[in-house]
Amino acid sequence: MIHGLPQQSIEGEWDGHLVVIEFPSAEHAHSWYDSPAYQEILPLRTDNSDSVTMLVEGVDRDHVATDVLKTTT
Repeated sequence: MIHGLPQQSIEGEWDGHLVVIEFPSAEHAHSWYDSPAYQEILPLRTDNSDSVTMLVEGVDRDHVATDVLKTTT
């Protein structure tokens, strides 16, 4: 998890905070988000902040950024 440490924006402007939580899979992430326990406390965040929540598929540790070019050509 990454949360609340000072960040340095080197391109563009960022005026918020970033929280990244890693899950073993997208299914785990959805299960966590949809769980009754999280849904119960969700208003604590949504009623007290302006935010965007998204689920992003990650890449393997051996991922090379140029690999995506091979699939688009």
